[in-house]
Amino acid sequence: MTTERITIYDIAREAGVSPTTVSRVIAGHTNVSLHTRKKVKKVIDKYQFTPSAAAKELLSKRSLTLGAILPGVAHPYYADMYEGAYSEAYRLGYALILFCLPRHEPLSPAFMEQIAKRRVDGMILSGGVVESTPNEELIPMLQTLRRSMPLLTICPPVPDVDCINIYSDLSSSVRQSLHHLYNLGHRRIAFLGGSYESRSAGERELGFLNEMKKLDLPTIYRHEAGHTAEAGQLGVIKLFSSLSDQKRPTALICINDLVALGALMQLRRMDFRIPEDIAVIGCDNQFFAAYTHPPLTTVDLHPAEHGRVAVQQLVSAITDEPMSFSQLRPATLIVRESCGVSLGARELV
Repeated sequence: MTTERITIYDIAREAGVSPTTVSRVIAGHTNVSLHTRKKVKKVIDKYQFTPSAAAKELLSKRSLTLGAILPGVAHPYYADMYEGAYSEAYRLGYALILFCLPRHEPLSPAFMEQIAKRRVDGMILSGGVVESTPNEELIPMLQTLRRSMPLLTICPPVPDVDCINIYSDLSSSVRQSLHHLYNLGHRRIAFLGGSYESRSAGERELGFLNEMKKLDLPTIYRHEAGHTAEAGQLGVIKLFSSLSDQKRPTALICINDLVALGALMQLRRMDFRIPEDIAVIGCDNQFFAAYTHPPLTTVDLHPAEHGRVAVQQLVSAITDEPMSFSQLRPATLIVRESCGVSLGARELV
């Protein structure tokens, strides 16, 4: 390399760090470890590298900080998502600021105005906050924010918003669960949880109904019950109290693992054996799923990986030409004992 043509990318390659880390060292940011700073400066000194005036101006305009709007991190799903995003941001030399919006609280112009005032280079919004706001209010706010920074949403695509979008294949998550139960001999299968007003829950419900019709199965087993463990308990009580023993479902597909947790507890209180009398499948593959009684079959939506990919794509949009595209990411069925796979196929009922 000649000193006349050397760039930040050359410095980063030789130092074994990201270009963003080199940028941080040059800009004098303190959130780079002493060891890494010395390593980068050693290469800079070796080539007597000095950023061009244009590069300095570009660096001065960036805060090397990203933002993420989540409905808090108390829910394990969002905690995993934030951990993945934070780790990747740190690896790329960015800070990540968490903006918490109470669950089910809509985004407001005042809240978005406060965020716009913060010096961040790009913003991530999760489905939990996007879906809590009516489209007619949401779209103008996101369009306004998009004019000042790249945006990335982790949820089903939002119409008329020019941003990067990544989301789980929610229809596939239900389809995999349903076909797994069908192959085990279940024909009366219920879908428990969610809200009719939630776009993501609606997509799962639609996937459930479509697959049930394709399999020529009754579609009466659908009960809106929310997203909490308590909702799972109450949902089981309401669902089973409305059906005779001959018509009760032999399997439950729950909207998430928390609903499944409550359902498992209530089913045991009602003296149902799991999985002998009824199979249960959750969704999210939360940390406790392997430790329930019995261990819970579930679908992994890979929230930590969503967080990592979100940061990677957002940084690319910041450092290069801003992009707008959607990326559908796969879901993975995790089979454990609660679905009854160890019992083999049951007799058709």
